[in-house]
Amino acid sequence: MTSEYLYKEEYGQGDPILCLHGLGANIFTWRYFIDSLSKNHKLILVDLKGFGKSAKPEDGRYSIHDHADALYELILQNDWRRLILVGNSYGGALALLLAGRLEERDQSRISKLVLIDAGAYKEYLPGYVKLVRTFLGKSMIFLMPARQAAKSVLKFSFYDKNKVTEEQIAAYARPMFDPGTRNALLETMRQCVPPDADELVAKFASISVPTLLLWGRHDKVVPLKVADLLKQAIPNSVLEVFEDCGHVPQEEQPEKTIARISRFLERH
Repeated sequence: MTSEYLYKEEYGQGDPILCLHGLGANIFTWRYFIDSLSKNHKLILVDLKGFGKSAKPEDGRYSIHDHADALYELILQNDWRRLILVGNSYGGALALLLAGRLEERDQSRISKLVLIDAGAYKEYLPGYVKLVRTFLGKSMIFLMPARQAAKSVLKFSFYDKNKVTEEQIAAYARPMFDPGTRNALLETMRQCVPPDADELVAKFASISVPTLLLWGRHDKVVPLKVADLLKQAIPNSVLEVFEDCGHVPQEEQPEKTIARISRFLERH
């Protein structure tokens, strides 16, 4: 799949910030970023292949390398340089993969990396992803009502369940009415651990750009242990842990998340 099938929105001017969402999400997750981070940067929000408003081909090509290939092509096509990569959850795993690739091939294309509760190690796959990767996966993905699926995942991802709104539930349920989205979710989960996973992890140590790790202390999807491992692995990295926060700080504690990212960008 080529990058022209990826839906994107751009705001502002300046060094580009490319934001990558997690599994089952879409660019709605970055809505709070738009006003603040587009003041001094070109903010680019992208729906991954099969998600949100992007194309949903049933071609079976939903591995982490397939997703990264489409994003890499998008970066080259738009000739983005001094890119700031921001990724949450599965988007964080993609940001790690892309950062390594960009540094290897053309270091001028990437300047900073922000990982928000990022997936990184196969040993710490979320329980529901492990379940979907079994023979039960297809039934789970295709039979669960869209609204129920969105609500349960949001409640699991938030520390403060009262912060989950009807607007959020609707925004994440809406794409799930499309069987193409459900197929993309199933295939992406099934193919989320690549054969070369250990080699990719070994390359974390070669990421040289300034890296900010943001984590919710009460993340039940990707535990804080993963943040500690990434902090040890990536040489030029700093970790900030948010109290009373779960898996999606950009939605649960947006003001704090934006303030911390803004400070990081100004400092570097």
